[in-house]
Amino acid sequence: MVKDLNSVDDLNPAFEALGYQCMCEYGIPGRRFYWKSEEKRTHNVHLFAEGSPEIQRHLIFRDFMREHPDYAQAYSLIKCSLAEVFPYDIESYVNGKSSFVQRIDYQTGNAREQQLNAEDDVLIQPYNPAWPLLATAEIKAIKAQTLHLSHVAIEHIGSTAVVELSSKPIIDLFIVVPSIEMAQDWIKPLDSLGYVFWDENPDKEHLRFFKGMPPFGDKRTHHVHLVAADNETIEHRLLFRDVLRAHVQIRTDYEKLKKSLVELYPLDREAYTENKTDFIRKVLNAQGYFKEIKR
Repeated sequence: MVKDLNSVDDLNPAFEALGYQCMCEYGIPGRRFYWKSEEKRTHNVHLFAEGSPEIQRHLIFRDFMREHPDYAQAYSLIKCSLAEVFPYDIESYVNGKSSFVQRIDYQTGNAREQQLNAEDDVLIQPYNPAWPLLATAEIKAIKAQTLHLSHVAIEHIGSTAVVELSSKPIIDLFIVVPSIEMAQDWIKPLDSLGYVFWDENPDKEHLRFFKGMPPFGDKRTHHVHLVAADNETIEHRLLFRDVLRAHVQIRTDYEKLKKSLVELYPLDREAYTENKTDFIRKVLNAQGYFKEIKR
C-alpha cells in the first residue's frame, strides 16, 4: 500500500534491478504489478494506493480461504489442474480460475461493480483451442473434489467441444451418475468449486449448475449438467456433438444458424436455445435418432 501510486512508476528501474518485471496494472485498474522471473515465477508484488477497495478484496479473499478449507482445497485443485494444461500460458490459467474468484468475491460482499452490473448476454466467439484444455482441467478438478462420489462418466459437450466451431465461450460438462437420488450429493462439492446450483429448475431429473453467471461472476464460464445414467438427454447430446465433429458442412450450417440467432436474441438465452432445436432435430433424425430431444 502506497500514498501515491503514480510515484511508484519512478521506482521501476529499482524493481528491475532486483529481478522484477514491471507489468503495470495487468488487468486490475489502480494496481502496479511486478513478478520475479518470468521463466520460473517466485514472487508477485501488488501495489495499490491507500484506500483502494482492491486491498480489502484481496485480504478478504485470503481470509475466506483460510477459514473455509473445503473452498481452499477446491481452489487448489482448480489451480493445479489449470497449471498442468497451461504450463506456459498464464493468461489462460488466470482466465480459467477467474469465475471461482469472482464467486468468492460475491459471497464476501466484495464483488466489483463491473461484475454486479454485468449483463447475461449471449456471445459467440471464434473457436478457441484453449476450450478443450479448460474442459480437461475442470473435469480433473471435479473428479479430485468428488473422489468419495460415484459417477458413470463426465463428458465435455456443446460447441466448445467441437474443433473449429464458433461458440459461446462456456465449457459445458455432463456428469452422469448411477441414479438421480445420488445427484444431491454433488451439490456441495460443486458449490465449493464455484458453481451455483439452479434449485428452481422444474426438471428434477436434470440438475444444472452455473459458474460465472452474473452477478456471481461477470460472465458465464462453465455449465454442469448432472443426470442419471438412464436419462436420454446425454444420449442425443453426445450424438449431436460427434456429428458436428465429423461433418464439416453440418458444422458450418450450425455455426451460421447460431450467429444469426445471436443477432436476433442477444439478451434472450431461452429464445436463442429454443430456435436451435429444429436444426438439431433434423440432424439427429438424419442419423436415425427419433427420440424426444430434451434440453
